[in-house]
Amino acid sequence: MEYSEIKELLLVSSKKVSIGLTQFTDFTFKGVTGKTSMVRQIKYQDEYNPAFDYWKPLRDGIRKFHEKEFSNDYLLSLADKASQAKQKNYLEAVKAHLKFIKNKEIEWFEPGKSNWNSEHLTVRSSPELGLKIDGVPHLIKLYFKGKDERIDKNKCRSSLTLLNQSDFTIEHSPDIKPAIYNVQKGRLISDEPSTEDHLIALESEAAQFMVIWNKI
Repeated sequence: MEYSEIKELLLVSSKKVSIGLTQFTDFTFKGVTGKTSMVRQIKYQDEYNPAFDYWKPLRDGIRKFHEKEFSNDYLLSLADKASQAKQKNYLEAVKAHLKFIKNKEIEWFEPGKSNWNSEHLTVRSSPELGLKIDGVPHLIKLYFKGKDERIDKNKCRSSLTLLNQSDFTIEHSPDIKPAIYNVQKGRLISDEPSTEDHLIALESEAAQFMVIWNKI
């Protein structure tokens, strides 16, 4: 596709599109055909309803667990209270998280709200957790779809760059690390400061998203 065609497609809609960071991350993980399907799913999905958000109780619970310094029993109780269909997955995720934080010095701080903006796309990037882990501050976005799919730093690169480049409501120290946390595996994926190549790759992903959005 010629640059002029891409530019024309980007100008089709003057209204800025807004999506969540998990949606953007899912998009970046896909191949060419999968990207189109993912954008179609995002564009035409039903309005968000918390009742149908599979992981919301645990997502909120992990934040509260750290913010309020609750005991491990609090997280385990979330799995016990989950519906029978969810209990196995919830318990596995809770156990993975407790294993991850075991023997680590964990200190909560308020992460604040954040967005990342390109010319035509806004990504709501607010991390759920602000944690100092063994003294190193991290802004952590929880990701709950990594049970069966391999997720590594290279796959998360654009999302990590986006989190690093987001505008926050709270000023953070320059040494803070953006991170994607694969909850079901208890694996934290963090990155160093973004390079120019990382920024170019992020903008390219955002532009590709909008090209597909305006075509379907």
